Amino acid sequence: MKLDSQKTRGKNITKTVKVFSNDPENPEFPLSIKGSILEILETRPLTLKLQGLAGSGLAGSFGFTAGSPLDVEILEVKGLGRGLSIGELSEISPGREWELALSAKPNNRPAIMKEKLVFVVRTSDGIDRTLDFLVQLDHRDRIVLQPKQNVKFLDRDTKKLLENGQPVEKSILVTGGDSTVEFEVIGVKLDERIAGAFETRIQEVMKGKSYRVFITLSEYQSKPTVLGKMTIQTTDEIKNEISVWVMGQFRQPVRKTSR
Repeated sequence: MKLDSQKTRGKNITKTVKVFSNDPENPEFPLSIKGSILEILETRPLTLKLQGLAGSGLAGSFGFTAGSPLDVEILEVKGLGRGLSIGELSEISPGREWELALSAKPNNRPAIMKEKLVFVVRTSDGIDRTLDFLVQLDHRDRIVLQPKQNVKFLDRDTKKLLENGQPVEKSILVTGGDSTVEFEVIGVKLDERIAGAFETRIQEVMKGKSYRVFITLSEYQSKPTVLGKMTIQTTDEIKNEISVWVMGQFRQPVRKTSR
């Protein structure tokens, strides 16, 4: 059994293998193998992410600590890519703990990108090593929808209306893309293609920061597919409307044909 430690994060690892034997009463049984992987450098937080509004630069600081008994000397830190800039590296505890400042240039459109951060280090056993870390650059929209995708009421959802007559409801969380963004959700519009099929309501989660929009389907529709736009209205001067598609699928009864 081989384990690629470069593809495994975390100290406590458990792997299970199946063992086969010629024992007629117990021909096979699972065997759990537990172990620990000591990383040369551990990160805080575990996922390195720079986050901010699209159109503005991103910046943040991250902690690194020696993850094994070996002391570490950092020889070089570099980014592989054009989006990531390396800032000041401060040694907090000699050979054991550091803080690194990172920044990224602005991106005009909301996007999530990944850049590789490379450390060249020398450990106290005299070996030079190259360590790779991924940094996520999250250039966020002013107002973010969760989930981001369109709202779909598929057959497996709508058939519940036929089974027990209970309304089917889904929701979208509306939040600011950055802590500096304040807004209110003041209304929801449904276009005429879906206005008669769906109902909406707004719930305040945190005033000026986050709201939840509920979309409710109460009646089974006579069309196989209902599709239209839902527009969320906000008080934000820049992002005062956000539109998503809402779709409902309704399996129609098979019509019997006479011969």
